[in-house]
Amino acid sequence: MSALAEATLIQAGLQAGLFTDEDLARLRPLARARRVSLMEALAMERALPQAAFYLALAEVRGLPCVQFSRWTADAPLLARLPATLLKRHPMAVLRDPEGVAHLAIANPDDSMGVETARRVLGNLPLAIADPDDLTTLLLRLRGQEASAQTAEEDPVRLFERIAREALLRRASDIHIEAIPDGARVRLRVDGALETLGAPLPRALGDALISRVKVLSGMDIAEARAPQDGALVYTPAGGTPIEMRAASAPVKFGERLTLRVMKSDPGRETLDALGMPPALVARLRQALARPHGIVLVTGPTGSGKSTTLYCALRELDAERLNILTAEDPIEQVMPGISQTQVGAKVGFAGALRAFLRHDPDVILVGEIRDLETADVALKAATTGHMVLSTLHTNSAPGAITRLADIGCERFMLGATLNGILAQRLVRLLCPNCKRERAATAEERRLLGVAAETSATLCEAQGCPRCLGSGYRGRIGLYESLWMDETLAAAVAAGAGETAIAGTARDYRRLADDARAKTLAGLISLRDARAFLA
Repeated sequence: MSALAEATLIQAGLQAGLFTDEDLARLRPLARARRVSLMEALAMERALPQAAFYLALAEVRGLPCVQFSRWTADAPLLARLPATLLKRHPMAVLRDPEGVAHLAIANPDDSMGVETARRVLGNLPLAIADPDDLTTLLLRLRGQEASAQTAEEDPVRLFERIAREALLRRASDIHIEAIPDGARVRLRVDGALETLGAPLPRALGDALISRVKVLSGMDIAEARAPQDGALVYTPAGGTPIEMRAASAPVKFGERLTLRVMKSDPGRETLDALGMPPALVARLRQALARPHGIVLVTGPTGSGKSTTLYCALRELDAERLNILTAEDPIEQVMPGISQTQVGAKVGFAGALRAFLRHDPDVILVGEIRDLETADVALKAATTGHMVLSTLHTNSAPGAITRLADIGCERFMLGATLNGILAQRLVRLLCPNCKRERAATAEERRLLGVAAETSATLCEAQGCPRCLGSGYRGRIGLYESLWMDETLAAAVAAGAGETAIAGTARDYRRLADDARAKTLAGLISLRDARAFLA
């Protein structure tokens, strides 16, 4: 048989440390109750995509594991293998990044298939490949035409697999993109895009996009205009996950992007974001005040909305009247009135309306213009707490940005409680990160005394992190808190440099980057951008 036994993969995962014997004993009855395989139960419980099991098998067997985004198919050698052999024993001839040809196979124990292929091709070294990706590659390379029934079912199964992979890999977005000879699928994991498997044949890629458009309530006949939609994906034995879809015409056909909403955002707290404890305590003090403005700044994708949602969870929604104006509403929060702004009602209009509803706390998704900023400042001066975001690179830059769009400086000094600036960086995988001594130059960069030793951690890669060396992200935070001296400087027209020099309670991004690097949470390579 060409299929690899599930027990072999589970044993490999156990040897590679993906889970323990205790996990197996605990999940066996749960798998039977849910009527799923033990491997599926492990995958959902430990957030392990199928690729993790095959990487573990490759590690245990001492074989390379195919990365389809970096390995290339050798079509002439593959063409020498009979179609009947490939049907019974799926395999391909792939060259690694160094150009060495390998016989890629999902089941290294398939001795009959391996021996037959080696009689034709010679004694090629083996490489382990994910069976689903291998099947997709063969379908594209061999030009196999599916029957009407298979063509109808393939997009359904393919979307289920992609959605499941996105969930298990903690992806925030799924990209399905038309390319000259087919389509490719990429996932944004920990802020970086990574290709999922081999490119899809043209027909299968088009069918996949049509499938998602149907599920999202889009018009499948319209491919020349952008569309928006939404769908709900429910994994086996899991909770429903909302996905927002957007399509757009591109040169080679159509592209589609799915935003994966968090499955359990309620578990996020200020303490879990990676903020320094002193910053968390200071932010809670600011949130406890009855009025004023707290701003969170940073570029798109830096986690500003997540920080604000965590701040709202710190408040007592039963005792306080909390209103939000958002575009879009990313998380539904119990006990809070949330408004979706759009063409009819903008941020400023929603903010004005809120003031007639006896609010205690108002969240404005983003301050984009003077009108919104002016209403927010006036709300803060009339006894309301206002939370919002702003697109600036630093905390002091938020003050000069508001002044540039026309806000009165004396109002800024009187209403601002504090400003946070933040970025997201990748967390080193705790399972495989490698320690080393810092060099003299690195100690200088990190502010460590010359006579003091320091240890740094670097990414290595293991089955748990799918070979990337990273797992998850953490925030880097800058904070600026107002006091009477700083408020006077702001009112007097101080610039960014003067504001930073005047502030008594100012912690820079570089300070947090140094601390998290020395703590072994992030790599110096990722921290360098913030240390200059």
